[in-house]
Parts: sequence; C-alpha cells; structure tokens
Amino acid sequence: MKNYNLLIAGLILFTACTNETTTEDSTTEPTADSTATTQVSEEAEEDPLAGLRYTDEGGKWKVNPETQNGMEKVDSLVKAFDGGDFVQLGTDVKSTLSDIISQCTMKGEDHDQYHIVLHASMKESKAMKRGEVETTENLERYLTAYYEYFELPADSLTTH
Repeated sequence: MKNYNLLIAGLILFTACTNETTTEDSTTEPTADSTATTQVSEEAEEDPLAGLRYTDEGGKWKVNPETQNGMEKVDSLVKAFDGGDFVQLGTDVKSTLSDIISQCTMKGEDHDQYHIVLHASMKESKAMKRGEVETTENLERYLTAYYEYFELPADSLTTH
C-alpha cells in the first residue's frame, strides 16, 4: 500500500511538472535553452510583454543574425498579409519562429528577454493556426516590441 501511495504521488508530481500541450499540437516545441527561466507575474499573464525591459544601461538587447533574419521574415509575412487566410499566416509565422528556435545560439539575459517576445509571438501564431484569431494586431505589437528592444551587434551587420 505504501508503494502504491508513492506511485500515485510520483505520477501527480510528474504530471504537474510536464510541459503544457495543446490538442492542436501534441508535439512539444523545441526550445533554444530549456533551462532559461523567466519570472511570470499576474501582470505578465494579462500582457505577455510585461516583463520586457531595456538593458541595465538603457540600451537594446543583442540578438544573433539567425534571430534577426527570422524576425524580419515574420515581419515581412505580416506586412504582406492581405487579410485572407489567417490560418495560413499562423502556420507560416509558427514555422518561421520554430526555425529561429532551432538555430538559436543566444544565451543569458539577451536570450531570456527575447524569449518573452518569442513566446508571445508563438502563442499568437498557434491561435491563428487553430482559427481562433483573425487579426494581426497582436503580432504587429510583438514585432514593434522586438524592434524597440533588440538589435544585431554592430559587428554582425551585413549588407543585403
């Protein structure tokens, strides 16, 4: 009986600590750094960008070229969107964000701050993909925040 109680307690603990999945997408998205933690407040639940801030010096966070290129692609997708197929837009944005995740080499606070924008954008794209969102308003807001808070280091700039 004692072993049975331990098994039940272990299953409850395991279930409580596993990643959240949706019925729409039973696979877990890869993360660039699974150990990165971001504190979530009640305010952050209302506004997914609530924890976003500038560096201690008041500057922008640095991103790698793959992240910059991916976010520029997301921006292009949103700007080119004609208001037609939101499900397809959500699918395309989610795919691009997944590509950013798979190529991420960022670490530290820059990564943690970017994760705030990434998580909000990914959540919005999944909702679009499921047909729950028919506006680009939130994605546009997240892109604006990205460009306001993040930049490539000067030595990474390339000409296109």
